[in-house]
Amino acid sequence: MAKSASTGSPLSLRARIWIAVAAVALFLISFSGPIARFYTDLQWFGDLGQPAVFWTRIWSEWAFGAAFGVLSFAVVYANLAIARALRPRVSVAAYPDGVALTPQQQLEEMLRRVRGAIDPWAGLILVLVAALVALNVGSAMAGDWQVFRLALAGRAFGTLDPQFHLDAGFFVFMLPALRIVSDWLFGVLLLALVLTLITHLYEGGIRPAERFQGFDPHVKAHVSVLLGLIVASRAFDYWLSIYELDFSPRGQVLGASFTDVHAQIPAYGILIVIAIAVGVLLLLNIRYKGWRLPLIGLGVWIGASVLIGSIYPALIQQLQVAPNELAFEKPYIQRNIAGTRDGFDLGSIDATGFAAATDLTAADIAEATSTVKNIRLFDPNVVVDSYKQLQEIRFYYDFQDVDIDRYVIDGTKRQVLISAREMNVTQLTANAKTWINRHLVYTHGYGVVVSPVNEVSREGLPLFFIKDLPSKSSTDLKVSVPGIYFGEETSDYAIVDTTQKEFDYPVGGENATTEYSGGNGIAIGSLADRLAFAIVNGDIEILFSSAITPSSRMLYRRTVTDRVHELAPWLTLDSDPYPVIVGGRVVWVLDGFTTSSSYPYSQREGADINYIRNSVKITVDAYSGKTTFYAFDTKDPVLAAYRELFPTLFVDAATMPADIRAHLRYPEDLFRLQAEVYKTYHMLDPQVFYNKEDQWALPGETTDAPMDPFYVFMQLPGESTESFLLMEPFTPRSKDNMIGWMAAKSDPEQYGQRIVYNFPKQRLIMGPQQIRARLNQEPDISKELTLLNQQGSNVIFGNLLVIPIRDSIVYVEPLYLKASQSPLPELKRVIVAYSDRIAMDVDLAGALAKVFGAGAGASTGTSGSVEPSATTGGGGAADLASARDLYAKAIAAQKAGDWAAYGRYLKDLGAVLDRLATAGSKATTATR
Repeated sequence: MAKSASTGSPLSLRARIWIAVAAVALFLISFSGPIARFYTDLQWFGDLGQPAVFWTRIWSEWAFGAAFGVLSFAVVYANLAIARALRPRVSVAAYPDGVALTPQQQLEEMLRRVRGAIDPWAGLILVLVAALVALNVGSAMAGDWQVFRLALAGRAFGTLDPQFHLDAGFFVFMLPALRIVSDWLFGVLLLALVLTLITHLYEGGIRPAERFQGFDPHVKAHVSVLLGLIVASRAFDYWLSIYELDFSPRGQVLGASFTDVHAQIPAYGILIVIAIAVGVLLLLNIRYKGWRLPLIGLGVWIGASVLIGSIYPALIQQLQVAPNELAFEKPYIQRNIAGTRDGFDLGSIDATGFAAATDLTAADIAEATSTVKNIRLFDPNVVVDSYKQLQEIRFYYDFQDVDIDRYVIDGTKRQVLISAREMNVTQLTANAKTWINRHLVYTHGYGVVVSPVNEVSREGLPLFFIKDLPSKSSTDLKVSVPGIYFGEETSDYAIVDTTQKEFDYPVGGENATTEYSGGNGIAIGSLADRLAFAIVNGDIEILFSSAITPSSRMLYRRTVTDRVHELAPWLTLDSDPYPVIVGGRVVWVLDGFTTSSSYPYSQREGADINYIRNSVKITVDAYSGKTTFYAFDTKDPVLAAYRELFPTLFVDAATMPADIRAHLRYPEDLFRLQAEVYKTYHMLDPQVFYNKEDQWALPGETTDAPMDPFYVFMQLPGESTESFLLMEPFTPRSKDNMIGWMAAKSDPEQYGQRIVYNFPKQRLIMGPQQIRARLNQEPDISKELTLLNQQGSNVIFGNLLVIPIRDSIVYVEPLYLKASQSPLPELKRVIVAYSDRIAMDVDLAGALAKVFGAGAGASTGTSGSVEPSATTGGGGAADLASARDLYAKAIAAQKAGDWAAYGRYLKDLGAVLDRLATAGSKATTATR
């Protein structure tokens, strides 16, 4: 025996070592992903200079997760331990073998054997069960760390809720946290009760066959205490529900209604008293036999919850309020109007009248030179196809979208279209999609393309201020750092400073190369760094590639929206980042919104938002990825709370460079949301609001295609200078005529100012949908559209722009022609409508002249003449239509004595006739 023991001892030690190694390996395999993610995130936040943001989030998650986890563990384990301690002390003897057992005896024998197997491990099992509950609860509560941190850091709004006279900050910051605590408390007590009952059943303290009499007295006391705490916790829930009535949907609008105030609040008060009383009854049941007393109490509570909590308020609503709803709800509608206008920042919108006169003359158009010169003839949604065809140059480049901005170019402020040429490695050929090409070679896009909004080539294509590879500029607007390492669709990571040269741009049959000199990036020279990033990205090549050197760095999270979201996930971002040229560099600008769904008496819109502020502007350098958060709204309590949590993340708006500030735009998503709310909440009288007597709509809303807001550069009525604006027209609900329009200013000195122009209600002003309908009713225009929309070509209508000039409205709509076999749209016609006049011509000048008379087109300042090209059916119907229009314009210019225009039109007419002659000659030759 001694020998056996001595020889077995080394084997036992070896086994322990192997078990330990296997356990460590299993741990590393199981948790390698989270560990690697933690390490790489720490490195990434450090690279951006924001390690404090990372650690604030981590410690907050851990602290709140651990706090609720420990409390959950304590509640569950304490009750399980008590249940274990209260088990009956009578042991059950085993039945002799071979004896026939009754079903009850079989169950007892089975439980005896199970207990015999489990009892030695019972203490450990209780700990594991409680730990599993704590882990799950703690993980879930850790995800709510922001709610709790905001509750601690929340500031006063300075606005009192009209029902409870509490500051709005209580509802925005504190109430959501209290609701989470209430739900947690009820859930963990209920779970503890279930697990406790299972434990008592296992230990024999509950005998199911005896029903209510089958509870051991101590077990009965334990269960009574738990039930009492659960019922009493509902009193806390009812108390919170009283304040949550500020978001009640019962009435006509969101917020506490007449029924909520006069029926639901008293009902909750009664239920609070009943819940506490029933809880006390359950606690007193410890000293009494049976369950009769608590069952009566529970029955009263449940019955009161149904009768008082639900049926009584419903009867008040249906029998008292509904027959005369306006009289009862009027003060509560007024509260909702005020709360919603505060929540969506509508109170600062100025409203004024707009005559919508019909006496605009050619002289008036000529005087509005700056506005007319900047009328946008290229729709960004259409011209993006032209950018792709003309300026992508290689298949691996891509233009995500085209944005609108303004620049001082050669001394003149111009409205332009701009788009970044990004690298899209998914468009590489199959053979070229190697790991090295995707992450080490094709690392970045190149430059931006810029074109004026109103200058057109002779073929109907945009003229470019900045174009080609390498970038060429025809003005003083230039890009000196063209690399686009961070963009809208740059989703892959890139590794720089490797032995592999980076592709820069194509040069004939060869490629120009470059080396990244941004100075930033995460070092991945060490084995640990390479292993971590290989795990996170799922690319084993990172670990084994010989191209990676000790000085190599990784550029990570390169999509600008992902980059910002990772730093500040609590910000809602505008959907359209846009590039800005600043000092020769390309910088992305993003708008960040602070939001809440808990602003008292404010109607919820969209994703349950009833409070929103454009409090943050973010810039991301397209080359270096440097990300800066600018705090713009110093009055926003939500932003103030987050600045307290993340003091290193924000810088003051005053530090934003003037060159960037000059290109800020009022965000389209915010404007669209505010316009959506304003179309109802411009009505301030509760009776008018209730009857929706003056409710507005967006043009096209009745056809489920509402008109999008659009940027314009124009002079507002009553102002002496032009402004860069975002505009949206309004129509009456279920009608197509125009009732008003909203504008938001974007220029630095007036940024964020919004104004609504109300049209006279005594007469009809044509709306966008009616203008569109009139196009098909004008015989000449309808006929020409029919001619253009054939012979392999498709007509595309651009944005219908609503252009205020003086106290009048002029409609302008570009029309494009796209060959069915070519994705290149060309601007072929411009439509102008005013009052009862509508005309279509080959350019804006001609259309204005047709509507307002000779001389009106002199203010357009456009270059080039819109002509059909061979790609869209040159020599066909489009050219014939152009010849006719140019001839008519030449005659009109001759009669007006405008000889410069007359000569220009004759020259253009000659070019069209030459093309017709050439096409005719080719056709004759082909016939022969």
